[in-house]
Amino acid sequence: MYVIGFVLEPEAMTTVTEAAKRLIDGEEEDALTSGDLSRICADSLLAQRLGRRIAAAAQEIAPGRQWTLEDLRDVLEVACRGPAPDSVRVLEGRYFRKRLREQCALAERYGDPFACVVVHLSDDHDPATYESVLDAITDRLRRTDMVFLYKRRFALILPRMRAVSLGPLVERVRQLVGVGAGEEALDRVRSLVFPDPAYADTQSVLDWAEDQLR
Repeated sequence: MYVIGFVLEPEAMTTVTEAAKRLIDGEEEDALTSGDLSRICADSLLAQRLGRRIAAAAQEIAPGRQWTLEDLRDVLEVACRGPAPDSVRVLEGRYFRKRLREQCALAERYGDPFACVVVHLSDDHDPATYESVLDAITDRLRRTDMVFLYKRRFALILPRMRAVSLGPLVERVRQLVGVGAGEEALDRVRSLVFPDPAYADTQSVLDWAEDQLR
């Protein structure tokens, strides 16, 4: 069973100077203490400050872990939407770029690598083989991986995937597609692992992905 996920935007960044100026702004504190939700949600710095306070409260409730904003996001996602799916998350293609930006931000912040793979189907593939190709792809993925659906392409985001592991995975997917849908159904597979000297920042990864999805 495939589960349609949802997307949370990564934190916006502010300069140290801006943050320092606003820490002494009494109006900002009033917005937090009054619970002005619309203002907090429209202001990245206010949202971060509230998030840090919630993380500090979580530290008192559950002191066995150093809570981060990302931890809180994961907990709230489960609280709002239910537990994470047991199967691979299959999402609409329109979410792909947002999740790709998020993975790049996590990789730059914490050094966690990830892989991005785009599987291209042949121009004349039988529409009936689409589901077979999807099954072949998801058969080898982990529950933390994500597949994004397009008409003739599948985009994959594979968190904490290293280059040494990606090659065998792609080869196995090729074999499974060949068995389930026929080798002629698959046109090509393109992939990258971030961070990589050839793709030094988020924009270069997004540009690569845009080229693959044209």
